Amino acid sequence: MTLWRVHAPAVALTVTGVTMLELYRSPDEAKSGRPQYARMFRDGEFFTAHPGTLCATRGTAATVQVLATTEPITSSDRPLPIPAYAHGVQRARRALEHASLALIGEVC
Repeated sequence: MTLWRVHAPAVALTVTGVTMLELYRSPDEAKSGRPQYARMFRDGEFFTAHPGTLCATRGTAATVQVLATTEPITSSDRPLPIPAYAHGVQRARRALEHASLALIGEVC
């Protein structure tokens, strides 16, 4: 799982695939592997997180998420190489286009 600290109020929507989420209060909890909360999110489900929260997430190969925050994300520990970024953007675009054609309440 990838551990990251929330810097601004955020919401993450799983558009396709599955996202596994664990929430921690401190780095020590994360190191011990004892989350305060753990859950799996499927298509159309979302979670919110507050500043200071430590999140650990993992997705499947088919996972596409939309992350919305109240502040821009200006740094990254590991920037994606351009081909990986382009592939991810293309997958996300197809998933969002498909979702936009679905009726409300229908599985995408």
